[in-house]
Amino acid sequence: MRALYTAATGMRAQQMRIDNIANNLSNVSTTGYKKAREAFEDLVYQTVPVGSSSLINQRPAALEMGTGTRIVAVQRDFSTGDLTYSGNELDLAIGGRGFFVVQDANGNQRYTRDGRFQRNLNGEMVTAAGLTLSPSIQIPQDAARVIVNEDGSVQVEYKDDTDVVTIGQIQLVEFQNPAGLRSAGGNLFMATPESGQPMFMDTDQGMVNIQQAFLESSNVDVAEELITMIVAQRSFELTSKVVETSDQMLQTVSGMKR
Repeated sequence: MRALYTAATGMRAQQMRIDNIANNLSNVSTTGYKKAREAFEDLVYQTVPVGSSSLINQRPAALEMGTGTRIVAVQRDFSTGDLTYSGNELDLAIGGRGFFVVQDANGNQRYTRDGRFQRNLNGEMVTAAGLTLSPSIQIPQDAARVIVNEDGSVQVEYKDDTDVVTIGQIQLVEFQNPAGLRSAGGNLFMATPESGQPMFMDTDQGMVNIQQAFLESSNVDVAEELITMIVAQRSFELTSKVVETSDQMLQTVSGMKR
């Protein structure tokens, strides 16, 4: 009977792995998406006595029998995706570490790598979902051109005027442990005790690298995901075969009792 339950844990873990792969593949075109990877661990071991040990013949007095596996965590891979030129002056990509800081209607701060910004009715830079960039940057209605430098400074150029005017500074943040961030949906992350508090990146030290008119693609590798899916599928088939074999063995034992 132990084999049935042990194999069931493997089937459950591989099913969850397939679910995660499906989510990665479905977000292969999502701007700034970071792929997730599963972390497995073995379950508790049961001690099976096999006899006593002696001083003359030193050998283990028991055997350890495993009880299966489970997924203990799903970790984000925050490696940078490819940068794709869009031509939109409010499309921004982070070339390296860091997150944009945005604020929802309730004043809660969220963090994202999705730099598809646009103007709202007040001229503020907002995400595609309407979340305001923090600190807020308001673009004048009569601005002819918006310039975002690599250090995050935002400037505008007016018609019939060769001078540019600085109107704000985009602040990027980083975390001690980005893998500890919690996904909030909508390409957003939330800080947690595991991730640590957000730390502003120093523009004077060249830590900020923002590319205007570019977007960061998803870092999902389709070929890698397909290979992982095949491995997970074969593992599921093998563990299901264990269930079938265990069932046949129980049928044989049941028939012997008759």
